[in-house]
Amino acid sequence: MCGFAVYLGTDLEQGKSFTERANRLLAHRGPDDEGVFVGDYVVFGHRRLSIVDLSARAHQPMTSADGRWVIAYNGEVYNHLDLRSRLCKGWAFRTHSDTETVLAALALRGPGALEEMVGMWSLALWDTCEKRLFVSRDRYGQKPLYWRLCDDGSLGFASEIQPLLETGEHPAIYEPALAEFLATGNYGHLAERTFFRDVFEFPPAHWAWVSARDRRVSPVRYWRFPIAAEKERRPYDDTARRQFRSAFEEAVSSQLMSDVPVGATLSGGMDSSAVVGIVASKGTADPLSVFTAQAAGMRFDESSYVRAVEEKWPGRLDIHWVPLERMTLSEVLTEAIRTQEEPFGDPSIVAHGFLMDAAKKAGISVILGGQGGDELLFGYAYMGHALLASSLRRGKTRWALAEARALQLDRHSLLRIGLSAVLPGFERKVRSRLRLRRRGWLTPALRNGVMDNLPALAATSDRTSVWLETIERLALPHLTHYDDRSAMARSIEGRMPFLDHRLAEVVGSLDESAFLNGGHQKRILRESCGDLIPQLVLARRDKIGFFTPMREILRTELEWVRSLVTDDYAQTLNVFDVGEIKLHLDALLAGNDLGDSAHCVWRALSVRLWAECFAVSPMEGLRGASRR
Repeated sequence: MCGFAVYLGTDLEQGKSFTERANRLLAHRGPDDEGVFVGDYVVFGHRRLSIVDLSARAHQPMTSADGRWVIAYNGEVYNHLDLRSRLCKGWAFRTHSDTETVLAALALRGPGALEEMVGMWSLALWDTCEKRLFVSRDRYGQKPLYWRLCDDGSLGFASEIQPLLETGEHPAIYEPALAEFLATGNYGHLAERTFFRDVFEFPPAHWAWVSARDRRVSPVRYWRFPIAAEKERRPYDDTARRQFRSAFEEAVSSQLMSDVPVGATLSGGMDSSAVVGIVASKGTADPLSVFTAQAAGMRFDESSYVRAVEEKWPGRLDIHWVPLERMTLSEVLTEAIRTQEEPFGDPSIVAHGFLMDAAKKAGISVILGGQGGDELLFGYAYMGHALLASSLRRGKTRWALAEARALQLDRHSLLRIGLSAVLPGFERKVRSRLRLRRRGWLTPALRNGVMDNLPALAATSDRTSVWLETIERLALPHLTHYDDRSAMARSIEGRMPFLDHRLAEVVGSLDESAFLNGGHQKRILRESCGDLIPQLVLARRDKIGFFTPMREILRTELEWVRSLVTDDYAQTLNVFDVGEIKLHLDALLAGNDLGDSAHCVWRALSVRLWAECFAVSPMEGLRGASRR
């Protein structure tokens, strides 16, 4: 697990300056070693966090024995020993690292090797003969890669955005990203775009050859989330349960590959409990270090569920408790936003950073988590609604009505599900209008920058589109981003067993009964891994997620929050109506939350601090920020 940067152009002195600065900025991603490679038209910089093969032989950038290939690699390929025997016959390996396995596989097999790799990665491979650069990211985008085309025609790649921003630059805002975030908290649907207008994200599940001559980045997709067509879906049965359990066990077991200590996070939900259960069931020599963040005594405290997991595996877990009720936002939020390089939607990301702090203090370098389970297994409420609406639309009325009763849905949810089943186009238009209405508190300058354009919304009655929207554009891009940044800021590698693509190959072919039964979502996980999860956790029907008490946290430091979101800088930034924010602040102070007040205030605060951290250029045009 590492960080790297690549310069592609003709001014090698400029390239060396760029990569040396990048190495300094990325030091947290790789405190164990650093290196620079200079070739014709290319300069690589690399920072190494040693996880597999801790020896100096695994230094990067790594060059093949014949000198043709040079790789800068960030990630872990868990089946790399298997790849050596299948894809790399005849290669004289000099290390035990997966880096060299990836180098050999790509050199011998080309892009086709990516389809055989199980794991997470971003990488750059230079061909010294053809003078071209190969870049790629893993299937779900767990490992980041950004790029920017400079005014002089040179091209820069980096594991984070900061190295791509020039010293003293005031980067321009990409308006659609900011408008959608302020209005809804979403932005993952923007795919390759970031909050910075001139910085792009290389897409997950893609590769590209980039010539030193023209330096055009044209990504090619090598994997899609494997959802079977309706007529090809398999029934949910014992075979499906066995296949899921086998794939899940293999996913968790393979991700224990490490030459340094491994731990896990635990929220009290099913997903993280199942991951911890797999590891605990193996009976390792030492107890597994487990980290949990809880707000003791508050209404969303999940401590009882964590204790149930601990009691299920006596003597096999070492629980580290991180208190959230002591969170002082004014002390930590700015640094968290600087780490994430973008505004984010709630304090849970700060809390995740606290977990990583605790893991770092305990000497843990690799952390397994339950992220991705909800996205993979229809765990969110709106995804359950999509299962019902799509079933109604396909004539499976009896099953859908029985599940709707079991879920105890309110009248609004039932109306929306029924409307989407009968009039999907109309229901989608209604949601689009509501999303536009949420932009009402943005300034005219920002609204004019995006006009009335909205991202395409998946119809609730189309389960395939909702699934892909969640995986590719909304929920999962957020999770993979914050997990990587929070962990790597502490020089820790985060791993997500639910994002092993072999699990997707099992669940992508199953009908809806695999995900919802008797009002319980994620049925296949409950039934195939129920022996790993305490009954108290299995019986849960609520969905808290990695909750943090946003309203309580904001109220605790409301005057500090007010001083930021209504000051002159917020006015000058010119992206949200300060007068509207004052109304929401007053509602929070009075305990009379106006619907979305806490979320609006949080987003405004997050954007305000992000803009200052990265010295972004304010919006031009008429000032829309009221001074009420």
